[in-house]
Amino acid sequence: MESPRLELAQPTTPKGRKTQERIIKAARKVFGTAGFVSMRMGDVAVEAAVSMGALYRYFTNKDDLFLAVIYDIHQDLYRASQAGPGVSFREDPRSALHRANSGYLRHYSDNRAVMRAFIEATMVDTRYRDMWWYMRERHINRFVGALEGVFGIQEINGCPIRTVVEALASMTEQSAYAWFAEESLNATPTSLDLASAVITNIWYSAIFGSET
Repeated sequence: MESPRLELAQPTTPKGRKTQERIIKAARKVFGTAGFVSMRMGDVAVEAAVSMGALYRYFTNKDDLFLAVIYDIHQDLYRASQAGPGVSFREDPRSALHRANSGYLRHYSDNRAVMRAFIEATMVDTRYRDMWWYMRERHINRFVGALEGVFGIQEINGCPIRTVVEALASMTEQSAYAWFAEESLNATPTSLDLASAVITNIWYSAIFGSET
């Protein structure tokens, strides 16, 4: 599935690229504070210290801007949820899973307000629903490919490995949303260390603690 991100005008000068980056950074803050529905382009212009005319030269409307914000966050989430150098998935899958989960949860927590606005947006516009699905599928496809390629795992206890990974990914995403995006609703905050440990234990037990 291809990313539903809209094609944006690419600035041709360093100054233009810096302005576009500043607008996206400002939009992260405004969307996180106001939410998707209540956010106003004028607030972004003020936060980014640009005129309304300049803002609309880079982004046609609120939807273009929010898609750009979410796309950038997804790119960061995707990179953050890799095991990275120094850890072998083949030789030490638990450590690799822990590093990947820690990276994902940390970046989700850092962008919790925008992720909350994103979930709000998926309920009112199919473009954001499609972006959410693209983000989800990209993570799932990468991990299924790793399990099949590194360990030759195609099913667990008679269940297709993709179905198992889909369930684990949904659990991780919903847990991140409940723990961080809606942190104020929790009686006791969940630390990143505890969240990473719990999520990693579930992934490892589900995949490597059962017959394959």
